Amino acid sequence: MLGGLQARTAALPLPDGVAPLPSPAAFSIAAVESAHKTMGDWLSEEAEVRAGIQAIEYYGYVSSGLKMLHDLALGGNAEARDYLDPFRSQMPIAKNYKAAHAFGIHFQALGDHVSAMNWFRRAATEANYHESQVNYAAYLVSGKALPNPDPGLAIAQLMKAWANGKNKDAALALGEAYAKGVGVPHRDVQKSVMWYKRAWEQGRFADAAYVVGFSYGTGVLPFSAANNTADEENSKPWNSSGLTNMDVNEALAARMGEPKNDEKHSARKSETSSEGNETKVEVKAEPPKFINPVALDYALAAQWYQKAANRGHPRACNNLAELYMTGKGVNPNDSVGFKYFKKASDAGLPEGHYNLGRCYLSARGCWENKKKAEELFRKAESTGITEATKALEPFRAEVMKQRTGGWFSN
Repeated sequence: MLGGLQARTAALPLPDGVAPLPSPAAFSIAAVESAHKTMGDWLSEEAEVRAGIQAIEYYGYVSSGLKMLHDLALGGNAEARDYLDPFRSQMPIAKNYKAAHAFGIHFQALGDHVSAMNWFRRAATEANYHESQVNYAAYLVSGKALPNPDPGLAIAQLMKAWANGKNKDAALALGEAYAKGVGVPHRDVQKSVMWYKRAWEQGRFADAAYVVGFSYGTGVLPFSAANNTADEENSKPWNSSGLTNMDVNEALAARMGEPKNDEKHSARKSETSSEGNETKVEVKAEPPKFINPVALDYALAAQWYQKAANRGHPRACNNLAELYMTGKGVNPNDSVGFKYFKKASDAGLPEGHYNLGRCYLSARGCWENKKKAEELFRKAESTGITEATKALEPFRAEVMKQRTGGWFSN
């Protein structure tokens, strides 16, 4: 599931005062039970149905009209039920596409994803409404409420959403699609960067700026363990952030629930030996292969990291600090590098803890403080940073020396 789309299929809370509504298929039972209503009740409801439809189609009061029809459908009114059913509704979608989209969100909140998806589909295909095209794409990618996922059609809908409304979420999802190869022929770095730039321009997503900066700094994307080997000799003291598999779009993940990692580094399969015994063989997945890498440009990397860092992105702060410490793309400045390492560490980034510890250990941009360095290395080690374990060796040797009176110091 592309990160930028997961929110589009999540169930949202119902508005205050709105009772849970069954799916349109369940309304028929209520309609039969309501057959015993008096003629006066039927005439009264007829007027209410007309008023609800008029509120939606002519006055644009979608929320109030929807609530009115919602209550009538709960009471068994077949006409209100049919109007809310995406397969039976006669609502002119081309004129009322925002109402159709609102109906989709309404049924999404009720957990009726079949109705929600079909309202989004109608608004997307009959009216080319860009918000509905993004929501419809989310269902196509996930396969929810559909027999099977259709990522290719999802990409087509996202492209239309961009063409019709410069939709920021569409740009963000397309950036990730080209990075992960979802619904597109190849993992294309240049196209991914292009879409992330557009996502930044339209939505100021810190994650988008970070990915662009990472690409200019490494030539690849932060969805692989690949690193630029030519960049190793001048960066060994520092731990770059984002060189392992990760999900981006963290800003949207907060709206979509639990993020899902689409990549897998390794897989296991069972094989049967000639003796008939089942053995486990570990098969390492190949690292992702990208086409059209971007040319390394540390100055551009610094500019894009700065954009993300200005919005508080911890990984961008960490990697921007590394550029200041190594003088790549910027004038070397230990004080500025220390400042951004500290921001990354304060945000809880493990690499930030390690790098800030290096600063305190070697007085880079700060006064030497070995006690603080040890504290930060221990934090980094507890979160899996292997370099921190090595950095702690002298501290542990000193503790052992003190405990043994120097007998085992050599």
